[in-house]
Amino acid sequence: MLRSFVKLTFQNSALIFFVFLLISCKSNALQSLTKSDFNSVLLRAEQLNNSDPKAALVLLNTHKTELNTQPITNQVNYYRIESAAYADQALYSLSEASSVQGLKLAKQMNNPSIFIAELAYTKGFSIESLGDFEGAFLIYQNGLDVARSMNNQKLTARGLMNIGAILYLQKDYKQSLITLNQALELANDIAEDTLLGHINNELGILYKRLGEKSQANDYFQQSYQYFKSAGKHNYALKSLMNVANNHTNQKRYEQAISVYHVLESEIQPNTSHEFIYSVYLGLAWALSNKDNADQEKAYQYILLAGEYVKDVEQHLLKLKYTIDKAYFLEKMARYQEALASLEQAEILLERKTSNIYDTSELKILFLSAKLHYALGNYKQAYQIQTEHFTQFIAGEQVQETTEIDELILQYESEAAQRHKNILERKQRIQDLQLQQMTLDVDNRKAFVGILALCTLLLAWYLYRVIKGQRNLIHVTRTDSLTGVVNRRRLLELGEEYFINAQNNQQAFSVYMIDIDLYKKINDQFGHIIGDKALKEIAIQGQNLMRTSDVFGRFGGEEFIALLPNTGSSEALEVAQRLQENIEQAKWQTQQIKLLKVSIGVATFEQDNYTNFSALLKIANEQLLKAKQSGCNTVSYHE
Repeated sequence: MLRSFVKLTFQNSALIFFVFLLISCKSNALQSLTKSDFNSVLLRAEQLNNSDPKAALVLLNTHKTELNTQPITNQVNYYRIESAAYADQALYSLSEASSVQGLKLAKQMNNPSIFIAELAYTKGFSIESLGDFEGAFLIYQNGLDVARSMNNQKLTARGLMNIGAILYLQKDYKQSLITLNQALELANDIAEDTLLGHINNELGILYKRLGEKSQANDYFQQSYQYFKSAGKHNYALKSLMNVANNHTNQKRYEQAISVYHVLESEIQPNTSHEFIYSVYLGLAWALSNKDNADQEKAYQYILLAGEYVKDVEQHLLKLKYTIDKAYFLEKMARYQEALASLEQAEILLERKTSNIYDTSELKILFLSAKLHYALGNYKQAYQIQTEHFTQFIAGEQVQETTEIDELILQYESEAAQRHKNILERKQRIQDLQLQQMTLDVDNRKAFVGILALCTLLLAWYLYRVIKGQRNLIHVTRTDSLTGVVNRRRLLELGEEYFINAQNNQQAFSVYMIDIDLYKKINDQFGHIIGDKALKEIAIQGQNLMRTSDVFGRFGGEEFIALLPNTGSSEALEVAQRLQENIEQAKWQTQQIKLLKVSIGVATFEQDNYTNFSALLKIANEQLLKAKQSGCNTVSYHE
């Protein structure tokens, strides 16, 4: 039998050889085609991402095995498109990973600037969506610096738009409005529909937060039209979602329901679960609040939303969903089920990584008290309501302080302008009086007296203007709570000190300082004691700094120290002394028995960093390292 097989094989050897030759030729042809058409694949993937990000990812993944054989430019472009597609699918961790890989490869290119800016923006959006606003701000700023260095108007406008969005998330509405309008001005010059769609959408969100709902709706409608014109189907739907939400906020529930149903009809197999969740949640609230509300139907939509929020990456959305579900159950008098949903919310609340402007804890307390009261647990309801009231008042005090600071700033500015106008009027009066007095020699004494009086008035008003301007400068540069330099002034001085160190070949060190277990102080003693702890740290920091050093508050419980002309060894020594002094200090506030800090140190020496943002980023990374190593320590980047 073996002999027959060998004979058969020998007789057909020519045919077998011919088949193998065909397979080999076909394989080589395919390999050559893949390399030559890789740019076409990337272009197709980018076009697909406008309407079907999931299909774009499938296409990219099909060719991932060939990626390493491509030129570095194609590899970076691949990761740029992939990170954008992941972001459009709300897969933010994957998007961040792709953008990081792309940025790493871009450093090997001869002219990587455009890719660096775009990848930085995508990375910033991903970590912003995951709740890290501070980190996103720094990355957006880096991308904007690159865009400006290339004089690229489109990328500059995108960077300004991203920073404007972070600013309104941080409730700096005035600066956000200025920044977004700068972006809009550049976008109008370029006249690109996609960019105009994004910027109008962000302006709509800003005006919605400012309570200008009618103007917000105009921006959302414009955004929708721009995206439709650009063929950006998914982004157009998101703008339409904002229109629906705005109708709900203005209690135009029937109009909102109509728009939500349009959005529901547009759901495709490739639509992100985050978007579907938002549609069903919005429908539920509109149905629940309209005239002749249908609570049962609204609750069915809440359950549908719950099916999709499971796969959403943002922890905060899952937390808010469990609270929303409890509200619907309370409306339906299903009190025990509502309490069970709040228990799930409390578990999620403990895992929440950021407390920035989130009222979830207050909502849980408020609804919990209401539910216990409905169940007849009056004592427990009273205790929970008391805790809610205490936390609410503390939050209002912080907000009131911020609003008062803004009013003072506005008043000082308006007062300075009024004084300037008065001076101008007085000057004109003085000129007319001088002309009249020179014609009448007999009234020279009166002229001299009036002139002296006007001069005194002029000097007095000048003094008031100068004083007002000084107060204005002080307000804009000083943290209202601690009295030290504020975030904006720290960043300005940091840039100045870095450029000076760079030009003069001097060392320059930066500290990022964070109070350990600060949340525990707030939780145990309240925000008033927490604020006193911040003031105590500010005093300690200022006392230890030299005249040339700057110690300021970066935000929350974070501080920054700028030490010009300070090398690494000296910086490390001063940081350790600061950490030890704070640990051993006797505090004036009795409730504060012990405060500890973690410090991240970074030093500019021998041109090891290109800009202040990079230096600050390393200091922040070292701070995180110090935190991870057990707190109450100093970490230095060698």
